[in-house]
Parts: sequence; structure tokens; C-alpha cells
Amino acid sequence: MPNIANHQSSHTTKLLLIGHSGTGKTGALASLASAGFKLRILDLDNGIDILRSYLTDPNSRYYKENPKCAENVEYVTLTETKKSVNGRVLSAKSTVWPKMVSLLDHWKDGDTDLGKPSSWGSDTVLVLDSLTAASKAALDHYLQMNGALMSVRTQNEARRDIGAAQDYIRSLLDLFKDEGMKCNIIVISHITEVSESGYGPQSEEAKNESSMGFPSAIGRALSPHIPRYFNTVLHAKAQGPSLKIYTKTTGEVCTKNTAPLRVAQSYSIEDGLAKYFKAVQGAK
Repeated sequence: MPNIANHQSSHTTKLLLIGHSGTGKTGALASLASAGFKLRILDLDNGIDILRSYLTDPNSRYYKENPKCAENVEYVTLTETKKSVNGRVLSAKSTVWPKMVSLLDHWKDGDTDLGKPSSWGSDTVLVLDSLTAASKAALDHYLQMNGALMSVRTQNEARRDIGAAQDYIRSLLDLFKDEGMKCNIIVISHITEVSESGYGPQSEEAKNESSMGFPSAIGRALSPHIPRYFNTVLHAKAQGPSLKIYTKTTGEVCTKNTAPLRVAQSYSIEDGLAKYFKAVQGAK
């Protein structure tokens, strides 16, 4: 029987990082690469430009700290080809979801073969950027499987489609929380507002209710349940002219962390993830 002192949280972090667009979520990964972690990024937003700049520009603090930090990052960018159909821009084919699932089973892209993510250790961080884009990919995949990818759906059909896509996302989150995944995991997500009754804050049903920020997925019904799959939920937020990562609840988003007595209430976005990992895991 294992002793609680040796719990996996002492060396592995599975983290949900949520924030509005422009709050520095993707760029925040740079501090981990600089600190020596190996990053393996599923880039579904095609948005890691800022990370490349931080890790390769000689004027960057991360490059100065570790000139070889860019060597710590491998990524695969996955996006769908779009097609115009009767004035609507739709995915021509679903490729992102099956490719992503294949990589999560065995990370092989061209000549790069990094083996099974389940074999990676605590020196590695698997990153999904973003859950928001993965949710759209799940919906596209379900529609394609049912021959309805570019068709117009009725309201009832759309509800069933969303419910099925939510099941895909649940299965993905189940994989991430599995004890067999020994590497660190960071899932990045945008924020969606959900009222107490599960509606959007602007809807008539929720006009007299308070709302909170939850991970943006597909349909508001799933969003409040997503944090249950993670023991760490951090909030990237603009605070005046500064960007910060909050470890404790700000009122807008409910956060949680695995070492509340050791972490700061907030960290600068520039080095926050590296400092958080060090605080909860100790020095590598």
C-alpha cells in the first residue's frame, strides 16, 4: 500500500489553465521549456507563434536563461480544411479529432516518433491548446461519422449532435486523468459564462442569476463539469497592465491547486507556470 507522502501529485501535475483570449495562456508555457521540461503540444488553435518568439529570440528572457530551450518543444499543428457551402464556411472533412486521438496513443508525426504518451515521465508536459478547439473537432468527427458534416441540422438533431460531442470530450478528459498517464498535462481553454441554471448570462432565463466562468467546450451544460477532471485549475487574467496566473479563486473563476499552503495567490504570466510547478513538485 503506497504512503500518502509518495502520492503522484508530488511529481506530476495535471492542470487546466483557463482565461480569456489575450491573457497569455500559450506564451506562459515558455517558462516551463526554459526550466527544462519537455513540452509536447497538440496545437489545435494554430497559435503557438508567440511561444516560438519567446524561445528563439536572443532578446527573450527565456533564451537568455536557457539558449537551448526551443529544443525542449515538439508540436503538431492540427486544423481542418474549410469549404464554403451556401454561404456557410464549414469543415470539408474531419481529420483533427482522429489524428489527435492517434497521437495520444502513439506520438508519431512524420520522422518524429516520441512513443506512447503513457510512457512519458514527469519531465514531460503534454499540452492541449485548446480544449475549445478540440470540442469543435469532436463535433465535426461525430457529424462525419453520421454523414452530416456539411448538412443543415434541425434543432433536435443539433442537440443530439452536441450531446454526442460532449461524450467525446468526456472520454478525452478521462484519458488525461487516468493514473496511467504519468506525464504532466496542461489543458488550455477559453472561458464561457454559465449561470446557475446553466444558461448564458444574457439569456432571459438567467437575467436575475449570477454567473461564473468555466472552460469553453461545446454547449454550456458540460462546461461546469470539466474542472472535476483536474486537481489543478488556474486562471490567466489581466490585472491592470499586468497578466497574472491566479491559483486562488478571484470571484470570476473557481480555481484549485494541489498545494494551497505552498503556492502564491498569483504569479506573473512570465514565469508563473514554472514557479507553480516548482512549488507543488519541488526542485527537479
